[in-house]
Amino acid sequence: MILIVQIARVTDGMLLVASTDPMRSSDAQDTMDVYKGQARQIIQGLTASSPQKCSIESGPYSFHYVITDNCCYLALTHKAYPKRLIFQYLSEIASEFTAEVAADHGGDWRTAVETVGRPYAFIKFDRTLQKKRRDYADPRSASSQSRITSDIADIHNIMRKNIDEVLNRGERLDHLVDSTQQLKSEASKYKWGAKKFSLQVMWNQYAPFVALGGIVLFVVYLKFRF
Repeated sequence: MILIVQIARVTDGMLLVASTDPMRSSDAQDTMDVYKGQARQIIQGLTASSPQKCSIESGPYSFHYVITDNCCYLALTHKAYPKRLIFQYLSEIASEFTAEVAADHGGDWRTAVETVGRPYAFIKFDRTLQKKRRDYADPRSASSQSRITSDIADIHNIMRKNIDEVLNRGERLDHLVDSTQQLKSEASKYKWGAKKFSLQVMWNQYAPFVALGGIVLFVVYLKFRF
């Protein structure tokens, strides 16, 4: 089942259209809200050097996206959903999205996408997304199996990642550990510096008395010695 579909502009992450499968319970809806947030983070983290096709595992689900002509087409499915099928789905909605926007804007769909200034500007394409999602809902259906066998696209080289890697949690944790170690090192240096300074102050304060005591002891020693 395809649970979330989003189309966004890569340059700034602006959502152009989004569609979500209706949840049957409030708990399930809360879960999907978490994954919607992850989808937004994935899209906002895209750059010109990002993989053009990628699958990202997150718990029992996987995000899949394709980037073409400065647009990202992203979907969330269960992990067991066939990868070949979901990327065929994303390819189809990419073609239909550009065709529909071109039809509405005199054929110049690129300018329409690049210049739009508000999110969800192409929300009417949600009707197509919902229809396509129903067509691809059951990967075991005859039509889905036919799509899989007829698709000759190479999916083995598609980038695979984990959601923690994509959201840089590991990097932030490493940075936190490094920062903590640096703070400990600096605190140790400060502690030794403070102790050293304290000893120096004490020496400066009592050195004259120590020197005087030493002289007195030396004079007494000479007196009894001779």
